[in-house]
Amino acid sequence: MNKVILSYEFLRMRRSMATISLFMFVILASSYSIWSGMAWQTSHQDSLSEFVEQIDKKGSEWRSDLEDIESGKSQSSPYVARPMDINFPAIHVTGPTSHLAIGMTEILPARLMISPRRNGLSMIEAYEFDNPMTLLFGRMDFVFFVTVIVPLLLIALNFDVIASDRARGLNRMLLSNPITESSIIANRMAARTGLLFVIILTVLSVGLYISNNLPFDTVIAWIFLITAYIVFWYGLIFLVVSKNKKGFSGLSNLVSLWLFFVLIIPAASNSITGYLYPQPSKLELLSDARSATSEATKQTAELTQQFLEDHPELTIGDDQVPGYYRALFLSNSMVKESTKPIVAEFTKSLDDREDMLDVLQYLSPTTILQRNLIAIAQTDSRSHALFIETASQHVDLVNDAVEDAVLTSNRISVSTFDQIPKFQDIWEATEKPNVTVIWPITFMLFLGLALISLTRRN
Repeated sequence: MNKVILSYEFLRMRRSMATISLFMFVILASSYSIWSGMAWQTSHQDSLSEFVEQIDKKGSEWRSDLEDIESGKSQSSPYVARPMDINFPAIHVTGPTSHLAIGMTEILPARLMISPRRNGLSMIEAYEFDNPMTLLFGRMDFVFFVTVIVPLLLIALNFDVIASDRARGLNRMLLSNPITESSIIANRMAARTGLLFVIILTVLSVGLYISNNLPFDTVIAWIFLITAYIVFWYGLIFLVVSKNKKGFSGLSNLVSLWLFFVLIIPAASNSITGYLYPQPSKLELLSDARSATSEATKQTAELTQQFLEDHPELTIGDDQVPGYYRALFLSNSMVKESTKPIVAEFTKSLDDREDMLDVLQYLSPTTILQRNLIAIAQTDSRSHALFIETASQHVDLVNDAVEDAVLTSNRISVSTFDQIPKFQDIWEATEKPNVTVIWPITFMLFLGLALISLTRRN
């Protein structure tokens, strides 16, 4: 009997122009989400590549000037090949599925300038925001399509799966056979949801296929997370449809549940974490940085003299080198020390907020799916915070390499410059945040299956 109901439901869908139009929309919307993500990723990568190319070109010219001075091919100048003019690019390289889950990447800086001239506050390069309306509503990537639009599509497909038959009395004819009404609803929903799932899985497979160097466990994680999410909504819709005799009554209840799980709970979770773990004052941070800069400028001569007394083995170089170099280097060092406590507070606040959101995500499967997919794509807040932290460590390495030369008005050697590690080498060796999807998948599957079981039993 179940096979008969499934076959009949597929026949009804083929004859319904509304259902066919809905599935055509699914194909177009899901395909557009893949294209939109790819277009954004291509533009983003081109911008980062151009930035790296420009900085590397300047770095090559700087090294060539240093090599010529060191070999005696050109005369030394107070302003040429100075260690304070060293620049290294730092870009945030996301995961292979970032075109499917853009996440925080479009609103957080993805390129930094590593230089002795910069400190933790000034190493962020100027970058352009996208259209403000796009940032407000979010870009149409595949994660947005699955988390926000797919539940609405499931509701549109299934809200009247039995109500119309009840109104016309057709369900009585079906119930004259050895089958329950819940089985009729479940089989009809399975046919409609199954076809939707096949379309989504097909488009997802295309999106994953065009990814570069995609690990197999990432593919499995994406498929199981989306499957568990659809199972949850299947169970929830199954429960509501079974309890409501009128289709539009069930529709209003389902839309209310969609608003609750997709919009209200995620917004409330962010508000709660922001209230419990507020960020330190940015004005205080900027004030401390300005005070440290001013103090270092006043004490440049004293700090330089103290440094030379602590390092008697060093000799003073060219007296014509502007004292501005030493003042800037010392002010950056003092800014780092003076702002270290408040920067640590920022870091702790972010960690506490993310830990709390890891707990609150279980209030809404939508939040579970979104947070885990962007974490896998390395486009989340944790990945960006790690990027900033790694860049700060690279700044420290560069400063350690040039400190003696800057404060004694000397140059570093070509070999010393070549020994300074590149940021990308450090970033590739940095351990990324671990993403565990077993519990989120299990939780969503449990909820969905529990709702199905509860509805069938009642």
